[in-house]
This record gives sequence, C-alpha cells and structure tokens, in this order.
Amino acid sequence: MEMKRIIELFDTILKYSVLAILLLSFLVFIFIFTINWEDWFFGIKLDGMSAGLNLFIKAVSAGSLAYLLVKYPRCTLAITGIAIFYFGYLFVDSAVTIQSLTKGVFSPLLLLFFIIPVIFLIIRTVKTRIFKNGQGHQSEVNESGMQD
Repeated sequence: MEMKRIIELFDTILKYSVLAILLLSFLVFIFIFTINWEDWFFGIKLDGMSAGLNLFIKAVSAGSLAYLLVKYPRCTLAITGIAIFYFGYLFVDSAVTIQSLTKGVFSPLLLLFFIIPVIFLIIRTVKTRIFKNGQGHQSEVNESGMQD
C-alpha cells in the first residue's frame, strides 16, 4: 500500500512538472517571438520570417501540449510521448548548435527538460500497470470528474 502511494505522489509531482516546463517553454518562445526574431536551427542562424515561424511553431507546440495535458487527462501517456519528442528535438537542436558554435557539448537544462517527461512516462506506465492488474482496486478520478 505504501509503494502505491509513493508512485501516486511521484506521478502527481511529475505531471505538474511536465506541465510547468511546457508552460515555461511556451512563455520563453512567445517572449523571444515578440521581442526579437532570431533563432538557431541545427547550427544555422535564422533571421526574419523563418526565425519567427520557427519560434512561433515551438511556442504553439509547447502551449498545445500543455493545453492537451490539462484538457484530456485520459490521454496523458500519448501526450507525454509527444512531449518527449518535443523536448528531444529541442535538446538535439541545441546540442548541435552548441557544438558547432562553441566547445560545449549540450545544455544541461534542456537535458533535464527531456528527462522529466521520460521519468513521468515511466512512472505513469508503472502506475497504470499497477491499477490495471487489480492491485489498485479503485480507479482514480481526477479534478474534472473523468477517470485518469
């Protein structure tokens, strides 16, 4: 019983962490989109319309994933999988840019932003398996009244 509560606690903390980093990414890219249309794409500097489009797509992607995570809690595994691809893309893009411009290897912050959804996906999968196998007798009902 104690292990179940620990998994539920980690699941909740990680879900809100993924939501927070998605919202943070949305705000960062919207801020950059509003202030200065410059971006890097795999080591190539983008200016003007191409940079604005790239920044806007990154912002809308993060915002959409955050919205979907809140609106559709039954699809949390799928949305988290897409978030992993999103943060994986950001991590690889920044790593290539950092390696081509400096002697650095990668951004530790973007690595953390990639790892958090991966851990959340693992914990959510374990939690789903535990509840599915009958060890959790009640299905969880979230704030919106839908089963999670």
